[in-house]
Amino acid sequence: MTPSPELPRPPAGGAPDGPRAAGGAGSPGEARTPGDARTPGDARTFGDARTPGDARAVGDVRAPAERRAAGSSGSGARRADDERPGSLLSRVSDALVMYHDARSLHAEQYRACRTNLTALNKGGGPWAVVVTSSKKGEGKSVTAANIACCLAEVPGARVCLVDADFRQPVQAALFGLAAEPGVTEALADRISLAACLQETVVPHLSLLAAGSEPKSPADLLGCERFGNMLTELKRRYTWVVIDTPPVNPYTDACVLVPRTNGALLVVRMEDTHKDLVLRAVASIQRAGGKLLGTFLAGLPTDREDADRVGYYRVDAEERDGGTDAAGREKSRREAQRRLRSQEQAFIDEKDR
Repeated sequence: MTPSPELPRPPAGGAPDGPRAAGGAGSPGEARTPGDARTPGDARTFGDARTPGDARAVGDVRAPAERRAAGSSGSGARRADDERPGSLLSRVSDALVMYHDARSLHAEQYRACRTNLTALNKGGGPWAVVVTSSKKGEGKSVTAANIACCLAEVPGARVCLVDADFRQPVQAALFGLAAEPGVTEALADRISLAACLQETVVPHLSLLAAGSEPKSPADLLGCERFGNMLTELKRRYTWVVIDTPPVNPYTDACVLVPRTNGALLVVRMEDTHKDLVLRAVASIQRAGGKLLGTFLAGLPTDREDADRVGYYRVDAEERDGGTDAAGREKSRREAQRRLRSQEQAFIDEKDR
């Protein structure tokens, strides 16, 4: 009997010969052998059901900015497969608690602000609200973004967030979207307004980024074209939230507030000086603008501390006396009493 020819043996390392390409892609029907050692950079591992169009495949080592650009180009209205609240891979900033932690105490504070804004809008028509602060570092941009997300939760509402802080625009970075085109390009007729609007990962919320920095931001906000653009935005959306620079030392907010329904002043707890807040309020009113109210930022993250502190600054004696249960209860009753008195004063003023 003639012996059968000996089959060729695979080379050392366990990678068999054949049509398999470098990197271990193999044919669709190929079964993996026990010695099949694929490289870590192999994006199509055995059993990986990702489609070829998946931009975030295994082994993707692109920079975060490149991944955000790839995820937002041409499909801003669609959330990527890996874009979900709380994800480590999310391109949305952690500062947007209305997206990442919608049940937190801070999220409830934004909802309380939304309730007050809705109550002020008695007619129910489209409103444009300016969000500003008395100085830098008070969190007015994060507050504007979260309030916009909160307003978008209302059934039937459509919200547009406008970044009018040309000196330090951050809204596009907060949502992981492109910084240009934006307001500057739309007013210069370089591109249409519809092309400048970007859909965010939050349903019913659009973003109009700042765009390139103009030569004179205050003049741009006060020009007739910006007023026409604001009118068009109010025709398309039920709420227009505008992020502007702080009142001190800039005049942008004072120029813009009279063209809107009012301003919301962000004040950081135990940080902002009272005199600075009063000067900011006076500047807005002298320009003919309306102050809708203030938003207190920097609330403690602990629920018990937040209930004890409430909306009021606590001095050292009160804080030390509230360490025990009796002190906490006393502080809570005092805060509730002051809150009721302020609410009654607000109601009496409205009735006049």
